[in-house]
Formats: sequence, structure tokens, C-alpha cells
Amino acid sequence: MGTFFIEKVEFDLIFEHAEEEHPFECCGIITGPEKGEGGDTVHRCANIQNRLHKENPEEHPRNARTAYYIDPDELLKILKSAREESHSIKAFYHSHPENEAYFSEEDKKRALFFGEPAYPEAKHIVVSVMDGKAVGYKVFGWDEGKKEFAEKEL
Repeated sequence: MGTFFIEKVEFDLIFEHAEEEHPFECCGIITGPEKGEGGDTVHRCANIQNRLHKENPEEHPRNARTAYYIDPDELLKILKSAREESHSIKAFYHSHPENEAYFSEEDKKRALFFGEPAYPEAKHIVVSVMDGKAVGYKVFGWDEGKKEFAEKEL
């Protein structure tokens, strides 16, 4: 996949989602054509972290104020739809309520599968939300040489 590009209107949708979900983390996926700019879709996903925490607090010690979890069925539905349209997952996004935009250890854990990125070409957008207002973001991507996620330019 080439250069990562996202339209302002798509960022507006992500920021709106982050503000609406505050004080909980929001989460979602951006899909779009593999080549070229534009034509992307922002998929708002339900953060099921509170449900998981309530059902099994030992396995899921964090609630949705400090973690997110996209329902696997919802993820599969988005993947199937993207594949049918010859689109790919371009990015995952989530918010950090009352915190800076950074790629946490929990974020890294969610993005890796047996030590490798589950979606190596996908970027990860983290939105900082303070007092219910989205105030900034950072984009992270897999650095194959360093074998870690690093901040990327948009």
C-alpha cells in the first residue's frame, strides 16, 4: 500500500465519534481502495470492553475508560465487505480519554499476533480527548526494520 492519506471529513467523523463516546474510548476502522486517495469509509465500531470486563474481570481487568475491544463479529463483517469491494483495511482508530495520543503497550498488544502485526500495512490513529473535546491525534505504523510501531507522518 502506498502513502497513507485521509480526508479532513474523515478526521471530523473520527473526532466526532471520540467526543460522543467520551469518557470511554471509541474505536473504529477505515477501509478504502488499495491504490489512490479518497473513497475511504470510516466504520464506527462498538467498544465491547465494558461488557468483557463485566463478564470476566480477571481476563479483562480494564474497562472502556482505558481500553477498547472491537467485537470480532463486527470486524469480520467489515473485512468481508471490504474484500467484496476490493478494499483493504487502511487504519484502525481509537481514543484516549483524558490522555495524550500515544501508542500504549495495550495498543501494541492488540495490534500484534504472535509478535507480528495482524495488519502490517494498516496505520493506527490515536485521538487525544480532553474534557470531552478531541484535541489532537497521532498516527502509528509498523516499522519492519525496528520490529515495532513508530509514529508516522500523515
